[in-house]
Amino acid sequence: MAGTSTSPSTPNASPRRWTWRPSTPATRPSPAPAAWGSPPPSPTQYGHIDVPADYTDPTGYRLGTFITTMRDAAKAGRLEADWTAELDALGMIWDKHDAAWRARLAAAADYLRAHGHLAAPATTPVGSWLAEQRHLATKNTLDAARADALTAIAPDWGLPHGADWHRKYHLLRTHLASGADPAALTRDTQLAGVKIGSWLHRQLTTWQALHPGQQQLMTALNLTSDSNPLTPARRTCRTFEETVQLLELFLHREERAPAARETMRVDDESVRIGAWLAKARTKHCAGGLPDEHVSLVAALFEGDWTAEDAVPAVLV
Repeated sequence: MAGTSTSPSTPNASPRRWTWRPSTPATRPSPAPAAWGSPPPSPTQYGHIDVPADYTDPTGYRLGTFITTMRDAAKAGRLEADWTAELDALGMIWDKHDAAWRARLAAAADYLRAHGHLAAPATTPVGSWLAEQRHLATKNTLDAARADALTAIAPDWGLPHGADWHRKYHLLRTHLASGADPAALTRDTQLAGVKIGSWLHRQLTTWQALHPGQQQLMTALNLTSDSNPLTPARRTCRTFEETVQLLELFLHREERAPAARETMRVDDESVRIGAWLAKARTKHCAGGLPDEHVSLVAALFEGDWTAEDAVPAVLV
């Protein structure tokens, strides 16, 4: 196979005319022009030159066959360097499978920029593709160049500590990177509905059990067992009378009695008002609640305040 180029009359004339002279008839595009009488394939019309093999351009030239022939020639090492350079300049896709893989890699990079990690749910296209790459890597069947490309965009793309751990880690990392004060974290802290305070507490109190890679990532955030920024969740010691006032506030807000596991927020503290009322009922039924305490709670309800369906007096 040989490729020759006929130089235009002026050095910078465009487009360049090419003459294609395959060494064997079997590789000759049909029809094969003596020279391209129109511009060579350009990505400007369609945004790419991923030309279907059966595509024929408006002039009748079988461009798809030409592109396929170029790929075959390049694969066989029979395409001259100047032809390769000309086609590369146009954005030639030499390997369609590799091009598709690179497109998915670009989608993964976009996800990384948006979320800060590659722990995408496997139910999403990018997550499914990443899961397949991790599976191949586990079996040692992922091409080394592809593994390097993934590592280049995210060293922990393989999620060595599990998807959930990496998601929560990057959620906390993003929070701190925004300027949040680590000292403001408590075991009650939530981020985007995730109990990140509880998660952080587990990491720091089981530090020795963490993988060295996990310890390294946590240390990068200045979070270690020796520099635990978590402040204990505040538990104010209230008198019975003060808690009755909180119960009254709950009844006014919700217009019902609290369920046994229900809580309410008071001065950034979570108060287990439902558990408190359940305990008071149990103690009263056992005859262990002082009469003055019974009177305080009973005044907030109509009828039997120990009943599960007790009606707040505010509604009567």
